[in-house]
Amino acid sequence: MSRSRASNRFNRFAAKKRREALRSSVPGLSEGSHKQLSPISDAHKLLDNALCKELLIDLMEPQVDENT
Repeated sequence: MSRSRASNRFNRFAAKKRREALRSSVPGLSEGSHKQLSPISDAHKLLDNALCKELLIDLMEPQVDENT
């Protein structure tokens, strides 16, 4: 095997190991994990709650038929 091919293979292997190490250290990036990350601060929680309430209110409003 040529020297450049061997170095390319090693670089791909090293990059794969780095990605695996990063994924294992960050809980939200592990494979098969599709859960949403928790908000970082109370401000994010409040904003998220306000957005959810606003969306629910928008969904509960009666729909206006534009054809009539």
